[in-house]
Amino acid sequence: MKKCKGCVRFEPRWQNDGTYHCCRQDYNIDKYPDDEACEQYWDRAEQEEEERKLAEETERKRKQMWAIYASKPPVKLSIVYDGYGNIPMCPTCGEMPYSTEQCHWCGQRFIQDEEVEEYNKPNEATMECPACGGTMEGVRSKYNGHFHGTCRDCGARIIE
Repeated sequence: MKKCKGCVRFEPRWQNDGTYHCCRQDYNIDKYPDDEACEQYWDRAEQEEEERKLAEETERKRKQMWAIYASKPPVKLSIVYDGYGNIPMCPTCGEMPYSTEQCHWCGQRFIQDEEVEEYNKPNEATMECPACGGTMEGVRSKYNGHFHGTCRDCGARIIE
């Protein structure tokens, strides 16, 4: 007989230690590890195995792409607007490369032209410190406009 403790939907409650709930039911209904599983039982072990296989397959494909593209000559990196802000996009695999020098996913290297240099420059900004009223120095994200900085006077740090 299947038990709730083996189901993906069987989760610990975040507010009480040692108590559980099923995400298919009202949050206030208590569930216990040895309760009989419902009709919507979703085997946790099978799900974790599928996720592991998917991660292995993704990594295998990434390594294949690296073997092909890492030694190829650099290409121009595209900086595209995705609806929220400008981000780099690898022209080879179409993914966000996580670096303007070489793509994390396929290994393609990029030409370091003026557009990439401009993208890499920090957008330095200042604002008034909410704690002491002094001046905060930091950078404002070009993607989402968030400010990350430290106050010159009191040392307060902010991530807005």
